[in-house]
Amino acid sequence: MKKFSILTFLLLITASASNAQNDGAASTGLAFLKLGAGARSLAMGEAYSSVTNDATAFIYNPARLIIGGKGNVSLMHNFSAQDVSLDFISAKFPSGKKLAFGIGVFTTSVNDIEVRTTPGAAIEKFDARNLSTGLSLGYLVSTNLSIGITAKLIYEKIYIDDASGFGFDFGTNYSKDNYSLSFVVANIGSVSALKNVSTKLPSLVRFGGSYKFNASKSLSILAAADGFQVLSGGGFHLHSGAEAAYKDFLFLRLGYQSGYENRGITTGVGFRYQAWSVDYAFVPYTDDFGTGNALSLGINF
Repeated sequence: MKKFSILTFLLLITASASNAQNDGAASTGLAFLKLGAGARSLAMGEAYSSVTNDATAFIYNPARLIIGGKGNVSLMHNFSAQDVSLDFISAKFPSGKKLAFGIGVFTTSVNDIEVRTTPGAAIEKFDARNLSTGLSLGYLVSTNLSIGITAKLIYEKIYIDDASGFGFDFGTNYSKDNYSLSFVVANIGSVSALKNVSTKLPSLVRFGGSYKFNASKSLSILAAADGFQVLSGGGFHLHSGAEAAYKDFLFLRLGYQSGYENRGITTGVGFRYQAWSVDYAFVPYTDDFGTGNALSLGINF
């Protein structure tokens, strides 16, 4: 790899690791697998493993695919910091009262990275891309307990080098009355070497709970918290979030993530009408990393 493309590669990885919750960057690769998907979850600080009830369960907790009953298609585009672009599309399909299937595609990219061999004009440009795609299954073990698994193909390409492999996520969920509890282990697997350098998946755990109550006839409140930790070199983080829903039409959201160098508060808004939902999340970063702006569309069927 040419001298300046190596430098660009290192800068890219540094930026991606910072945006991807700067955990385990020295001992793991594929930092995009630590990122969340869906504007609702991002606005709530990704305190979402016990909240997701649509196709975003592909990312957060496959055990919750069975929650909600309806089929769903979710799409997201996130204009993230440092020119990183994230796209997510997923769907869930209930099969009876105890089984649900999901499918998802999650990609990140940085376009038009310049290659130079000497100071001056770029001699060419290239894109860096990451992909995670696979299938999920959620199963209702009993009235309150569900389990799930996701199997996914993982791929990354930087300049002329690429790597691929497989990963698995395992989740559980317990729901009763107005509260839910969850536990998830994600990114268990391996990938091939990238330019003769082995890459370790950022295996992680999420666990947490949520509670929903009615403040009045028109207003309901959802509060949630997740513990989050990358198992190889990652610190422990608390993700917390809340959502206020007015007549199940207008949603205001706020979140906070502890222990990160360049992120903390998150916020957003959403609208729902019949089978359609539109959500927006605003994620500010410090240290001149810019802001993240995510827009999602959901359709129930």
